[in-house]
Amino acid sequence: MIIHDVRGGQLLRVGDPGQGVHLLFSTPTRPYGDDLALDMPVQAKGAWVDVGELVRTLDGDGLVEFISSLADEPSGWSGARIWQSSEDQLKISAQCSGGRIVLTWGIWRKVTRSEGAWYFETVTSHPDGQKIRELSEAFRVLFSGESERGA
Repeated sequence: MIIHDVRGGQLLRVGDPGQGVHLLFSTPTRPYGDDLALDMPVQAKGAWVDVGELVRTLDGDGLVEFISSLADEPSGWSGARIWQSSEDQLKISAQCSGGRIVLTWGIWRKVTRSEGAWYFETVTSHPDGQKIRELSEAFRVLFSGESERGA
């Protein structure tokens, strides 16, 4: 899931580049030094789309824990579970469907004076809790700035 870009940085890829849209999360940075603010570039890429946004969180906003919690219930759950970044640029909705965990990823850019707002949404489907645990670990590695084992 973690790949390396041409500049030597790490990217977390969610989804299959050959199958529609995939998401690329870049290594987060701290724009204010030791402050809790953590900026993570995210990009949605596909044959007909290439959009990106800088997602601001407060020390990750519990994203790793949210994704990890999805794998903790082997029998699944009913309804949607929602995670949202502190400034609303990224929203993830998780549902169990047919033994799979389906994640809906929404990226939103707010209105500025020079451009209008936009919202983009895509879906990834994960076959089991193990794949979700791997995704959670990949986000943990990305947030920590360490190299993924075996990458």
